[in-house]
Amino acid sequence: MNEPQTFRAAGRLVDFMRQADEPGLINLAAGVPSPEALPVEELRAAFARGFAKEGAGMFAYHHPEGDRSLRALLAARLSARGANLSSEQLVTVTGCTQGLQLLLSVLVQPGDIVAVEAPAYYGLLELLSVAGVRVLPLPVANGDGIDPAQAGPLLARWKPRCLIVCTALSNPSGATIPEANRERLVELCRAHGVRLIEDDIYGELVDSGAPKTMLAWDDGSTVSYVTSFSKTVSPGLRVGFCVPGSLHEEYAARKCQQDLHSAVPTEVALREFLESGAFDPHLGRLRERNQHRRTLALDAIARAFPAGTRVTPPRGGYMLWAELPRAIDLAAVRDAARRERVVFASGAVFFTQPPERTCLRLNCAKATEPELKHGLATLGAILSAAA
Repeated sequence: MNEPQTFRAAGRLVDFMRQADEPGLINLAAGVPSPEALPVEELRAAFARGFAKEGAGMFAYHHPEGDRSLRALLAARLSARGANLSSEQLVTVTGCTQGLQLLLSVLVQPGDIVAVEAPAYYGLLELLSVAGVRVLPLPVANGDGIDPAQAGPLLARWKPRCLIVCTALSNPSGATIPEANRERLVELCRAHGVRLIEDDIYGELVDSGAPKTMLAWDDGSTVSYVTSFSKTVSPGLRVGFCVPGSLHEEYAARKCQQDLHSAVPTEVALREFLESGAFDPHLGRLRERNQHRRTLALDAIARAFPAGTRVTPPRGGYMLWAELPRAIDLAAVRDAARRERVVFASGAVFFTQPPERTCLRLNCAKATEPELKHGLATLGAILSAAA
């Protein structure tokens, strides 16, 4: 149904996060990277260099919009992807979720319309549910994300306050919006007075390299950008940033009201990590690892899941979106799998209304390779028995 509606989120982020580090589980559910893939030694060296340079300053208050040198590095990296901006236009945040929450606090009031992908990240849906907005779902088309031809009439009719889209390797669908469609979506949002929020948290995980950002077609009036290094460097760092565009001053003020500024030690460490040149070699290794894990998972799904299961291979990352050929009671499957110490994310938590197809999201990165194969074989057998 392509009409805006209020809803109550089906999933709770806190439940997924409590499960993420539970010992003994084969965790195919939480969208988190494996600790084995983190650049631990490079980060250890970055913290040491940061402390040697900053001393006590590494543990003091600092600029509310974040470490200046770090912001300059981040602005340069975005500029290489087509954006035209300076470091003063960035605000660091404590992870992508805070970045999104702050944008919503600036933009929306209860009852406002917000357009999102369908399916969309359950953490975002929870934020929107709490905000009391009406959500306008825009269906994701195969691996290319939102189709501007379908989205245009809906944006024109409903004129939502904002459109929030995960533009690369969208969570959960895995869709990556082609460059031509990116430009068209910016044009549509500008024409209809819709703020476009680009969630780019997975952009650097695209196998062929990070695509051109939506900021490339904007002057700050239409696009706000948010990302973090939780999926690429370390979720524990809790470092992200936002380019609010014309919302900058109110955004920075709300960020300061919320927590004064983000953590200084982790921002300094990330700055040192980037300055050392460690990021791109690490990304190369991470993309290769993710590709290998996806191949293993796709093979296991083809062998064990019910015949007719559909998975569109994403262009990178470590998550897969599986659509089953017929309706299955996933609550019963979830309970049976949990008894076998296997957990996954049921598709319903990614929608504002019950989905037409039975679907689930699978994380290929967190489990070890033997666990990944065993977990998918176990889950496939349970699904096949329930089909």
